[in-house]
Amino acid sequence: MKLILTQLARLGAALVALYGLLLGLTLLIAPGDPGQGALDSARAGESLYLTEPKYVFFSRSRLNSAQDKVLVVGASNALVGFKQGELQAALPEQEVHNIAVSGSNITQMGQIVELVREVQTPAARRHNTFVLALWYGVFAADSARWHTPDRHAGDTDIDLERYRYGFYTRGQHGAQSLLPPTALDTGAHLVHPYLVLDAVTRDVTQSWRERLSGKSRKLTDEERNQRSVREDEHAGYLAFWRAYMGGVDRLQDAPFQALSRIVNQIVAEGGRVVLVDLPIPAWHAAGSPLHADYERRLQSLLPSLADEPAVRVLRLPGGDDDDFSDEVHPKPRVTAGWSQALASRLGSSPNEREQHEHRSSLRQADAGISRRIR
Repeated sequence: MKLILTQLARLGAALVALYGLLLGLTLLIAPGDPGQGALDSARAGESLYLTEPKYVFFSRSRLNSAQDKVLVVGASNALVGFKQGELQAALPEQEVHNIAVSGSNITQMGQIVELVREVQTPAARRHNTFVLALWYGVFAADSARWHTPDRHAGDTDIDLERYRYGFYTRGQHGAQSLLPPTALDTGAHLVHPYLVLDAVTRDVTQSWRERLSGKSRKLTDEERNQRSVREDEHAGYLAFWRAYMGGVDRLQDAPFQALSRIVNQIVAEGGRVVLVDLPIPAWHAAGSPLHADYERRLQSLLPSLADEPAVRVLRLPGGDDDDFSDEVHPKPRVTAGWSQALASRLGSSPNEREQHEHRSSLRQADAGISRRIR
């Protein structure tokens, strides 16, 4: 028995030494994320993390700072519509981070907000301004968006990253953290060899995968500016979004209730929120009953949310068909205008910010007293 234990110990030590060597080698060859600078999910494909969900999951620890931060959360039209560089230029006194993830619905947007909260101190949360980019597509029901054959029913793209490397486990009420959020950077270093292997595999097989998928190449900004959606394409796009939303003509109440909870939580912790109603082409809006339902629901929901001084609403003008390269994504030539409009809505005087922080402190103090009384 003693001999077996000795051999197991030696084997374990050898494996640890081998993995340590591999870790050191991969860190030397591909240092990975430098851990500083603005987050921009649009650059995920150029990073070691490859995908937007993985990029957001692993890079978020740098958001634990006392700097005023603007955090854009939404789907792909928020990612391309609020380019990090353009919005940063319009808001030079704040840190601008675009952590939007393509294909997000309200549930996944809430998870991204929660990922940010996990790595922040209470003081850092008071410097957050979350820009929640809305249109009817992000109100897709979880049953339509995440109950697909390629995943455990209900798992979002963020959930897949939570479970991929064992940082979280599947609990009775959702993902449960096994690795403390404060140790996120350490965890990222420990799985570095796997990240490098993923990146090398991607690079080696890229041309083969592109041919196999049959997908057309990504358009340049100039090509997107020149592209117009033909009338004979309208029906196909509308059919896609009807199927994407679960084939329904009315949105469920649950995503709007979830949005209210997300906003209230951010505000209760001293943060601010800007709710941005994103435009879509006029032909798309006119052809989708879900857009009309979204507009009705938003009209009734926004006044109650906007009663809170820390919440602002921006209804972006638009809808001109020629401003969009497809059924939802704005052309590059119009995105600077979107950023300027958002920057104008984000502006606040130092006195207004101080008043908001004072109200937030009072709310948190009242909550603490209430908990002690109970």
